[in-house]
Amino acid sequence: MNKAFTYVEMLFVLCIVSLLLFIQVSNVSIISNNSISHEQQKINNLIMQFNYIKSKAIKENQSITLLFNDYSNKVIVREQFTTSKTIHTIKLPHNCFIHPRTNLHFITFNKSGERNKFGSLYIKTVDSLYKIIFHIDKGRIRYEQI
Repeated sequence: MNKAFTYVEMLFVLCIVSLLLFIQVSNVSIISNNSISHEQQKINNLIMQFNYIKSKAIKENQSITLLFNDYSNKVIVREQFTTSKTIHTIKLPHNCFIHPRTNLHFITFNKSGERNKFGSLYIKTVDSLYKIIFHIDKGRIRYEQI
């Protein structure tokens, strides 16, 4: 006689294991973690756009200035050598704006990618306040949640 599990016994064990896993996963607040990571993805995307502007200044051998206005939902981009009359902007993510705690009103990337000043840009999202930090050297742009 074989000593093995029958099909019904195996289904019963799988149901118990599934029920225990469901109870464990339901206790973890997945929804709040997704909203936080979604906001952080928005901030990371904004930093990537700033890094693109920096690399564009290096590539085109010109200075590019970013203008930050309090309560604005966009960053104005001014290029040194531009012939078009259109104003380029970087739109902030939906329901985000530049918080008045920002101690930068503009920052310029020169033709070698260096910034003319250092400081912090505060971005207010629906749930949080983020501080984007610009260092004076060619280093990276980083952020922290406040």
